[in-house]
Amino acid sequence: MGRKNFYGSGSEWSGQLAAMMFSLLMTMKLWQINPRTWLEDYLEACAAAGNRAPPDLQPYLPWSMEPARLAQMRRAPCENTDTRPVETVDTS
Repeated sequence: MGRKNFYGSGSEWSGQLAAMMFSLLMTMKLWQINPRTWLEDYLEACAAAGNRAPPDLQPYLPWSMEPARLAQMRRAPCENTDTRPVETVDTS
């Protein structure tokens, strides 16, 4: 059972992905950018580009951002205003 849940956790590609994500998150921390805000914006751009990386990555690099965009990326994302309780699924 555990093997299916943890598939890939010891593979080379998963280690490379983890290292890349740690590096990305530490860069956001260094520049005081909210990682969730940045990631949401980047993933929306990927979706708009047909599920591929945006053709121009400059707007997502902290050192090349305009001051106004950098300030926007430092803010927390809008919280979910939906106050309905989350439905849980019984898996037993």
